Amino acid sequence: MLKSIVSAAITLALTAILTAYAAARYLPGRISNEMQTTSDKCLFWRSRVDASVTLPDGHKELDEKDQQNTMDGIECLLNLEGNKNAAKFSGANKPYISQIFKQATVEVAALYYISYLYTQKWDHADAIFLANDNEEAEEAETTRRAYEAYRVWYKEVKKVGIVKAREKRLNPLKGTGIRWY
Repeated sequence: MLKSIVSAAITLALTAILTAYAAARYLPGRISNEMQTTSDKCLFWRSRVDASVTLPDGHKELDEKDQQNTMDGIECLLNLEGNKNAAKFSGANKPYISQIFKQATVEVAALYYISYLYTQKWDHADAIFLANDNEEAEEAETTRRAYEAYRVWYKEVKKVGIVKAREKRLNPLKGTGIRWY
């Protein structure tokens, strides 16, 4: 008898937790405006790089040239490390590049998009591909080190401001042996 009461209590508690989670995730009116805004902003940025993410009808577009939006976007995109989904864009950016590249992952596309937001130039590199001077380095290690470098760079950008960082031409991959193709 006691075993069935405990089991029923655990089931009831789990149901309550899952219901609260689903409500917070799918019913925006039930979460705070601050959480909703942050979540909405990150959804917007994820939708820019992740082929599996689409914005709901009526979702607000963000001005990518706005400094605060750029900083928010960088912060959101830095959270996509480890996302191996297919990216929304991939391959070469210039017509003179004949090399064929494999489909980029979301995590690599997120770093590329960060550099695009920072430089305000889509073709800041020839391809959505991280090259490593150490040709024997594994792709996963190259990507991990690139994220590490971008995070250090982002701290500096937050400290000096994006306008000053652009003036100084701060490069997120400087000194890493990693570069965009």
